[in-house]
Amino acid sequence: MKTLKDLLNIAIEQEVGAQKLYARGAEIADNEKTRQFLRRLEKEEIEHEKMLFNIRETGIYDLTLPIGDESVFEVAKNSHGGNSLEPNKNWKIKDIWEIALQREYLAQQRYLKAAAASKDEELVTLFNNLARDEENHHRVVEQQFKMQTGQMKEEF
Repeated sequence: MKTLKDLLNIAIEQEVGAQKLYARGAEIADNEKTRQFLRRLEKEEIEHEKMLFNIRETGIYDLTLPIGDESVFEVAKNSHGGNSLEPNKNWKIKDIWEIALQREYLAQQRYLKAAAASKDEELVTLFNNLARDEENHHRVVEQQFKMQTGQMKEEF
């Protein structure tokens, strides 16, 4: 049976993948506002990685705790774009937006499932907070995507 440590390892890998996606988007963005927005998301994903890394490394939680719901791991593996951590060099900014929307939604699902599978109340709170962060990311990425594709006028 897979454990909390297994889940944290996958989640950390996926957060690193999200960082790389946003960094690639910032490289190819055609305006400064978009570059700044993507860099901000990259920094937030770095903070998620640090938080998960600290949970794994500090020994506060029993990392051998079994995670009985195997679907958590499938969502975790796919939440930030599958197993590949490297963005495709041929992607255009529209591809970045579309992949980011999928990744943020699936990341939210990963953390909600992790919260539901956790027995420790602090972990439940932590995973629910991460799910809320990913939900917020999805919302702002969707707004940016709509502005970039002309589906929504800039509001800020």
